[in-house]
Amino acid sequence: MPAPCNADALAWIGAWPDWPGPALALYGPAGSGKTHLLHIWCEVSEGRLIQGPDLDLETAHALAGGPVAIDRADALTDPEPLFHLYNMQRDAGSHLLLAARTPPARWTHGLPDLASRLATAPAARIGEPDDTLLSALILKYANDRQLDLTPSAFSYLLPRMERSFAGVQDIVRRLDRAALGQQRRQVSRDMVIAVLSVDG
Repeated sequence: MPAPCNADALAWIGAWPDWPGPALALYGPAGSGKTHLLHIWCEVSEGRLIQGPDLDLETAHALAGGPVAIDRADALTDPEPLFHLYNMQRDAGSHLLLAARTPPARWTHGLPDLASRLATAPAARIGEPDDTLLSALILKYANDRQLDLTPSAFSYLLPRMERSFAGVQDIVRRLDRAALGQQRRQVSRDMVIAVLSVDG
């Protein structure tokens, strides 16, 4: 869902392959759509997607030369394969798209040569959602779970919930449990009040 909080990331994805270097980093909070953006980029670029902890030297050599997206790039088991993959992508004129919760400067890979290379890569931050995006996400996740939020339930929930991507997923999950417990799919204002009161 395009929004001000992810506009920079979307612009960089749209700018591929005209990136200034071999790598681009996306970072942002849990649930902010980083993995979804990796999948979109892989579809456009015909790239391969891998999880950071699964990257080893053999896999790096197998993937090198074509576009590669790495999710959880801050959770590498060993930084050496990423270092070699970065160099191979640079030499081949190909690209790496890295995603994590924090910017590359805060990744604790413990490999200075890798850190210096990642320091030159553009990094696009995905921020927390604004009210418009929060509203859209609430309705999407509720619809995914076949929940029907009444207008009064929605208007009561929006200003009182945790205002984050993870917060949206959590509150809709809790409302779904409450609805199942009452054997109903409509979420009323009273149900929202009850679910929110459990935290406070």
